[in-house]
Amino acid sequence: MSQARFSLMIVDSLISLYRTEYSGRGELSARQMHLARFIRGLQRLADEVISQPKINK
Repeated sequence: MSQARFSLMIVDSLISLYRTEYSGRGELSARQMHLARFIRGLQRLADEVISQPKINK
């Protein structure tokens, strides 16, 4: 991560991906668990970037 050079990540239409992959109430639990893992990954990424902010001089 420290070698990546980006300052903005845009996540657009995250939920729509899960609507098409998982259909019906029978897959609701699997969808929610996978979505939670994905969001936790984004949170960890944000925490890492925030803990080492880039300061423009």
